[in-house]
Amino acid sequence: MSIYTRLISETVIPMSVIHRPIPSVLDESKVKSLMATIETEGDNPDLVPPIDVKWIVGRDPQNNYYFAFGGCHRFEAHKRLGLPTIRARIVKSTREEIKVYLGSSTPDFP
Repeated sequence: MSIYTRLISETVIPMSVIHRPIPSVLDESKVKSLMATIETEGDNPDLVPPIDVKWIVGRDPQNNYYFAFGGCHRFEAHKRLGLPTIRARIVKSTREEIKVYLGSSTPDFP
């Protein structure tokens, strides 16, 4: 848990809404270990912490965008297991914060 998110409560979010714009560099042994843990213990908060997800509201308040830049091994383990959701801490962010990560590739957020 980071200092940044320690006071943010966790929730469950659909995997399908999370954008991961930066390719992950994965350690296969970590992914397999997490998969085994999730399969045997479930998504136990003591064993598999939630990922941090940055949340941006578009210019149209009905449009929500979710970005994950960390938690790549946990995300990949959930993906390979075919799980529809993942536990996450949702961090309300701004376009400017996302631009730090994506530079000129930052979406317009309609």
